[in-house]
Amino acid sequence: MDGSPLLAVRPASTDEVAAVVRACAAAGVPITARGAGSGLVGGPVPLGGGVVLSLDRLDHLEIDTANLCAVAGAGVVTGRLQEAAAAEGLMYPPDPASVDICTIGGNVACNSGGMSCLKYGVTADYVTGMTVVLADGSVLELGGKLRKRASGYRLMSLFIGSEGTLGIVTDVTLKLVPRPRSRSTALVGYRSIEDAAEGVRRLLVSGHFPSALELMDANALRLVAQELPSGFEPGLAALLIVEQDGSDQQQVVGQLAEIVELLAGADNRVAQSEAEREGIWRARRRFGHVLIAMRKNFFAEDVAVPISQIPEMTRRFTALADRLGITIATVGHMGDGNLHPTIVFSDEQRNLVGPAAAQIFRDALELGGSISAEHGLGALKRDYAELEHGARALDVMRGLKSMFDPRGLLNPHKVCPESPADDGFLERQPGWGAKLASGRDRSELGA
Repeated sequence: MDGSPLLAVRPASTDEVAAVVRACAAAGVPITARGAGSGLVGGPVPLGGGVVLSLDRLDHLEIDTANLCAVAGAGVVTGRLQEAAAAEGLMYPPDPASVDICTIGGNVACNSGGMSCLKYGVTADYVTGMTVVLADGSVLELGGKLRKRASGYRLMSLFIGSEGTLGIVTDVTLKLVPRPRSRSTALVGYRSIEDAAEGVRRLLVSGHFPSALELMDANALRLVAQELPSGFEPGLAALLIVEQDGSDQQQVVGQLAEIVELLAGADNRVAQSEAEREGIWRARRRFGHVLIAMRKNFFAEDVAVPISQIPEMTRRFTALADRLGITIATVGHMGDGNLHPTIVFSDEQRNLVGPAAAQIFRDALELGGSISAEHGLGALKRDYAELEHGARALDVMRGLKSMFDPRGLLNPHKVCPESPADDGFLERQPGWGAKLASGRDRSELGA
């Protein structure tokens, strides 16, 4: 598992992808499909060697306004799809933080979420059709532009989130929805994570349902301090970015005012213009850019816990950081419990990253959560899958893999554990784990 491929290919159509897969199948050569490499779990890293199949040239895009849908090649950048839909008065809601670089094929492979998933849902909620190249090079056409279908098994669901291990998705049909005419955004600051969580609880049981509800903890706020409004109270323990959308501006503004009152923050700022609204979101989206620009290394994670367990999970982040002498900065999608703790560390602390990540996985599971909310299992988390799903579920997953890919040629060594659950890939492969954890190595490793 040295990750050294024989070659890379860049097909420009489904037929060309199928031809490459057929040739690899005939020769018994592994294939790893690759999108933009913006994931967090090493999904596109060719651990089995063989051929890296880049899907970046599959970038055709059609906006079908009559059927409120889009047909996109796997290589279409998600932000480009959103812009094309917006130009027609429509919206593609899934909104990953990496929207400017991630691709539709990668979003489908990992069932990506994003900042709008509280109200609008994740990638799987918008896929109505797809073209898949199977392990033998045959082509499977599933679904289409229909929004409802109840005939036969839901085969598309097997490929969404399968990370290219069951087939290679080359073409996707996606639902679009009318674009909201109005949006209003606010910052709500807190002196404790517990206060923020209690505010969210009040909000979600009140009947209000915002379009976005994002969390940044104190360490994350320090990193993006230059992007926050001037005069914003220093020393806050948490910040929520809350947005409401709809068709009537006056109604949206009124609803946001009620939401902010329910959230009961210590320092509140409501955007008074589109420029201020964009500035608020820039603070959240710049988090990743700030990390990349730092001299230190970082390792970004993706776990989920029940909303009620968010304060306890963040307390565990703090205790872990204090014990190991590292920094953990956390952002997340507060409305659905999806947290992104980011370990910031020096070169001398690389050996701490694997154990720290493993502890985060175990803590999430202990609190009734998941080791992955929107980035998949890849290689990094595969050995923890049984702890979350159980041995019988893993047997079923292996059975599906064997049925679709009997020779194990599609993205090998990913998703399913290759041995009984133990200390995990990160702790058994400290060199590779530390390399994945380095911000400077992320493009090479597909993080």
